[in-house]
Amino acid sequence: MEASSMNQHDVFIDFSAKDTRYSFVSHLSAAFLRRNISIFLGLGEDCSQAATQQAIEGAKVFVVIFSQNYAFSPLSLETLTKFLDLQRRENGPVVIPVFYGDVTPSVVEQQLERFGVAFSEHRSLFSEDDRVERWRNGLVEAAKLQGYESNEQPNDSELVDEIVADVREKLYPTGKIGIYLRLDEIENLICKQSNKVYRLGIWGMPGIGKTTIAQEVFNQMSHDFEAVCFLQDFHVKFHEKGLHILREEHSVEKLRGKTVLVVLDDVRNPMEAESFLGGFDCFGIASLIIITSRDKQVLHQCQVEGVYEVPSLNKKEAQRLFNGLAFPKEKPSDSKLVEVSNKVVEYANGNPTALCFYGRELEGRTKAEEMEVDFEKIKRRCPQRGIIDMFKSSYDVLSDNERSIFLDVACFFNGEELDRIMQIFEGCGFYPHVGIERLVERSLLMISKNRTVEMHNLIRDVAREIVNEENNQILRRRRLWDPSCIRLLLEDTEPKSLAKLKIINLSHSQQLVEVDELSKATSLEKIDLQGCTSLERTPRVDQLKKLQLVNLSSCTRIKRAEIIEQIKGLDLEGVLRETKSGSMVFSTLVNLEAEENTESV
Repeated sequence: MEASSMNQHDVFIDFSAKDTRYSFVSHLSAAFLRRNISIFLGLGEDCSQAATQQAIEGAKVFVVIFSQNYAFSPLSLETLTKFLDLQRRENGPVVIPVFYGDVTPSVVEQQLERFGVAFSEHRSLFSEDDRVERWRNGLVEAAKLQGYESNEQPNDSELVDEIVADVREKLYPTGKIGIYLRLDEIENLICKQSNKVYRLGIWGMPGIGKTTIAQEVFNQMSHDFEAVCFLQDFHVKFHEKGLHILREEHSVEKLRGKTVLVVLDDVRNPMEAESFLGGFDCFGIASLIIITSRDKQVLHQCQVEGVYEVPSLNKKEAQRLFNGLAFPKEKPSDSKLVEVSNKVVEYANGNPTALCFYGRELEGRTKAEEMEVDFEKIKRRCPQRGIIDMFKSSYDVLSDNERSIFLDVACFFNGEELDRIMQIFEGCGFYPHVGIERLVERSLLMISKNRTVEMHNLIRDVAREIVNEENNQILRRRRLWDPSCIRLLLEDTEPKSLAKLKIINLSHSQQLVEVDELSKATSLEKIDLQGCTSLERTPRVDQLKKLQLVNLSSCTRIKRAEIIEQIKGLDLEGVLRETKSGSMVFSTLVNLEAEENTESV
């Protein structure tokens, strides 16, 4: 059945009419046609072989919908094997499998459930030729191709959007992975109003693709306007050339009153953007101004009507970008190498800049062990100077309070619960409610749905490099997170200046035998030694007048524990030993845990 009168079609869609014709395939077909993508619908036995063969020869993309009854159609199975044969040729069509409903790749590959029933029938009907074996091999091959599983998407609508965007990239390649899906989302935000100038903000962390997306929007829409202007790296050029020269270069005065498309990329000061344009409302009706920024507050100050937050690349997009750089000749087939490359992709967390960096650094690795070792080396060494500078420009404009919170999260609290971090920072005299909110607005932090504070691995690495650059002497740095550096500190038995230290958490350090000198930690409020099963004695705490809480639960080897009088919380669960307190009376003790299955303080 043809959905277009053209002899050649962009996309051939094959499916089981019984399962998906009036539901998923109907929505998918409509989405393709809205994008002017011509389609041919293969309807199994309802479609003539001549029409099917003509469509097969002309299609550029083959989308096969694997549902429970798909394998009962010999014509569909034959069509699949033909497309797989064509795909192996130079400039052959691309095959995209969609595993719909409760059909998974393993069901297709192993011919389970209804697929197994269908092949039992085929073996009875076609016992004298090799077609059944070819069909079986075709399903095995198709199941291993990169495709889509409907049960991984929240609804069919999002699945349709992803498939259409993927097909558009294959039909009209831009070299920018995931661009069409993002263009569709931006298109939904842009309200083409005839009586006003519309302002759109594009927001996201450095390296996430704001400029790339803005450039592609500009390329796609520029023909709809009387005049256009794209100014990349606006902040840098504004300060390099000055306002007047920049306005003259782009003939801003000549744009007044016209219907224009203007893109200002990387705006950090809203006043600079407004002064460059001569005001946001001096252009003709239906004009579009797009402003990209890593700071959401800047966009609000520019009074944008809509903000598009650039999402990270999804798993499939990230794998395509990384694999294209790390394995330029062919995709890895070794399962261990695939596993390691997936770890790298996961670590990059969907940031295109990070994926490009790791892909280029790891190019040419053909063995899993080699790639894994080299990736660990990359993680340990500082990022490239260009990447550091890209993120450091965001760090440089932070207040002292915001810098402290930013560096502390990078070194100690990435992934921790927001409420716990708030409590710690408030105890340190920071202003975390304001500080964390600004870091989120500047795209340096994010709060997850589970209310944990998350920092991208690349930003964390840059932040830690900033800490390293503060002082070349490891033991003089204000923040230590690397176990090897901490070991140096512990091996140095000289008294340390620990006047600002408030919390010591050495919980579950199973090799810890003793904790030495803490007399200098005069501000210490809490010591957590829970689960230190090798610990034989507690540190001397008689001079720690601010100490409030001590957790010794499950410290099964402790023989004696010296506890000061003013302590308010003491956890001795699992410690059935004598507690030495002299003749002190614990008049301030409000919480004593000494029974099994009680929570630690």
